[in-house]
Amino acid sequence: MAISFSPIEQCAETQPFAECHGVDLSRDLDAGTVARIKQGLLEHGLLLFRGQRGLTPEREVSFNRAFGWHDATQDEFLFGFGAPTTEHKVSGGAQMPGLPEVSVLGNVLLEDYHGIRNTQLVSALGFTYSGWHADGLHDMFDGMPEMTTMFNPVGWQSAGGGETCFTSGVRALERMDADLRAELERCVVAYIRCPNDDLPDESRRVTPGQAYMTDEATRRLGWAVNPRDPAAGLHDFEVRPEHADGGGRHRCIRVHPESGQASFYATPSRAAYLVDAVTGEVRHGIEETPRLLSAALLPSAGPGVRYEHQWREGDFVAWLNTLVLHSATDPTDTVGERLMHRVRLSTPKTRWADGHYTSH
Repeated sequence: MAISFSPIEQCAETQPFAECHGVDLSRDLDAGTVARIKQGLLEHGLLLFRGQRGLTPEREVSFNRAFGWHDATQDEFLFGFGAPTTEHKVSGGAQMPGLPEVSVLGNVLLEDYHGIRNTQLVSALGFTYSGWHADGLHDMFDGMPEMTTMFNPVGWQSAGGGETCFTSGVRALERMDADLRAELERCVVAYIRCPNDDLPDESRRVTPGQAYMTDEATRRLGWAVNPRDPAAGLHDFEVRPEHADGGGRHRCIRVHPESGQASFYATPSRAAYLVDAVTGEVRHGIEETPRLLSAALLPSAGPGVRYEHQWREGDFVAWLNTLVLHSATDPTDTVGERLMHRVRLSTPKTRWADGHYTSH
């Protein structure tokens, strides 16, 4: 069967995302198939592959490596979760000891699953406590993943909830106010510092908890005392300019080097302030930055515009992290057991060298 693409019905009018037909990801992918899928990813940003019942973790990793967007020398796979540790446990999830590229997320107790033993998975982050983001932006200096994949294995079908939401950063630029877009094109986001793969020192962690988000998960109100208990309220903590000292800095609007598409590329929950891309001077401060980023994203984040993917067994979704923003829905809305695989490989680092962040 020839490879073909069709719009995803639920979001055909609002998002460029597509379903890919005619591919069995459990089999070897020849060069022609890889090229066709890559073309589809660059054109649509997100591809959905249904019915991948024979897909193995090894094949998930192979798919992520097939397009050449990864760092072939990478041997740590905890980026995006904070500082590396000696254990394969991260943010309520776990990683397969034999294939640490594959993270396992959900809400179930794993007694023995691909080498993960006696581990309780805990889902905590979602719309309310994290919100829209691109993987790696807030906690990596360089080498952010080009692509992220998620897979709902056979045998793990939730009864309800647990959707993952996506919105195109390319379409977000088309929807936002023209003057705001022109301003953000001049801006670099200064992110709050935190432990990461290059600087794992725990003293870099300055925020007291997870960000509490409002306005369709586009604007940070504060920092939650307990993301599993909304009644616990917020910490008495305000972000200050010095909290971004030594943090990552990334263009708010990025032009993709292969497709030439400009895309809104920001993680509002961890943004501190906006600086001028040329001079490095602050353009918008601590209070104004959350408002501006929310105004830019909100037209693309609401119901009826965003794509809410309702997972089925055998669903494999691949998206370009540089062209598409995503967020889990709140885990409290998940009914029944949930287990997902996720893979995201770092791209080669070109701007971080000798312990110094060298450019924007």
